[in-house]
Amino acid sequence: MMLLDQNDGVQHFSKFLMDPKTGLSYDEPAPNTFSFNSPYGACPTCNGLGKVEGITEESIIPDKKLSISRGAILPLGEYRDIWIFKKVEAILKRYKVSISTPVKDIQQEVMDILLHGDNEPVVVKSVKYPGTDWHTKFEGIIEFLKKQQNEGSDKIRQWVSDFTIVNACPDCNGLRLKKESLFFKINDKNIAELAQLDIQSLANWFDGLEKKLSDKQNKIASEVLKEIRKRISFLLDVGLDYLHLNRPLRTLSGGEAQRIRLATQIGTQLVGVLYILDEPSIGLHQRDNVKLIKALKELRDLGNSVIVVE
Repeated sequence: MMLLDQNDGVQHFSKFLMDPKTGLSYDEPAPNTFSFNSPYGACPTCNGLGKVEGITEESIIPDKKLSISRGAILPLGEYRDIWIFKKVEAILKRYKVSISTPVKDIQQEVMDILLHGDNEPVVVKSVKYPGTDWHTKFEGIIEFLKKQQNEGSDKIRQWVSDFTIVNACPDCNGLRLKKESLFFKINDKNIAELAQLDIQSLANWFDGLEKKLSDKQNKIASEVLKEIRKRISFLLDVGLDYLHLNRPLRTLSGGEAQRIRLATQIGTQLVGVLYILDEPSIGLHQRDNVKLIKALKELRDLGNSVIVVE
């Protein structure tokens, strides 16, 4: 909608989430907008993993003091009289560089061609047919490895995996969500920044949050804040105040994982259930045992049976 203002000229209004200056618009936020397990919220580059596997110059050329003939490019190995080295030699010759030159002394422009290829034909002299030149294209070593990674056999893909490294996603910086999801903030923090806090810091952040929200926001958030605080309280009660929400499950100890499940069960308020816990205090500081016992008594008092093996 466009309105004409006598003082300020044209003013634009939209019923959608759109920035009139940039023209960018966003979908209405929904729960899956803020979940990296959903295609609606996950970063499209890393698919919500926060990390990407890649083949880089550093991963295939770890020692630039070596020359190509001495095996500086790991996938090629040391010099042999084979077709790939003849192509490499032809490209280097074009730029008046020897295959025996240390990689660190080769111009980056030339290395980029070797790694990523170019459209200029490579001329290679035929050994089998003297006087004959072969005109071919060079796709680049990294591009060749990527192609084999996608299309090669299991054995080839396993070989290529030796030259891949895992880095934080360049688009989401490891936060796993698409940028549109990260633009939504409460009290100057988005959901990914909150996930980086430990449980105690998160509890502190939620304290007094209502004072920083508008009346309308408080009406919307009232029940949500109540439930979040209850879940945070359960985690604190079982001595997990030091954990971060984005901590990978595989890095948790058996005791930590069990206490997280315990906090979940306390929150469900189920009754008539028999719980058998196998050493839930593993990794728990002695001073937090009282909190754990209190949480177990809460389960019991709800009408459940609790057996603890220690």
